[in-house]
Amino acid sequence: MYTINMKILFICKGNMFRSQMAAAIYNKMTNNHDAISAGTYVGAPDEPEGRLIQDLFPANDPVQEILEENGMTIRENHTTKLTPKMLDEADIVVSMAEEPFIPEFLKKNKKVIWWDIANPDNATPEFVEETYKKLSVLVRELVEKQKIPSGDHLG
Repeated sequence: MYTINMKILFICKGNMFRSQMAAAIYNKMTNNHDAISAGTYVGAPDEPEGRLIQDLFPANDPVQEILEENGMTIRENHTTKLTPKMLDEADIVVSMAEEPFIPEFLKKNKKVIWWDIANPDNATPEFVEETYKKLSVLVRELVEKQKIPSGDHLG
């Protein structure tokens, strides 16, 4: 195992589920903490920045449960607003944000990889589990494509 100096940025609308989950999966899979996440809508009047994930949802939230069942947590993470600087500093950018929540600076960025992953907000545990499985496959493919050594901590 060696250190990877590659910054990965995962993006979704609210930075509460998909991007947080993808970053957690990536960090566990590669056994490091190079992935971060952000939201395109964070900072709007109804989506203030810096909210603690565990304060946003009940203790039995299916997103938290599926991650914890797989040895990860995002409960202590905070929501973060996407900035152009974050894009500039990232080596790889993956966006799951949907229209109309995609800012122009994100649309125009050539290093963005677009994943079509539905928002599991208020979803059933089954939908959240399916989202987790899809993200795990996509993250593994990303790791393999970039020849990032995998700690294979997800089986």
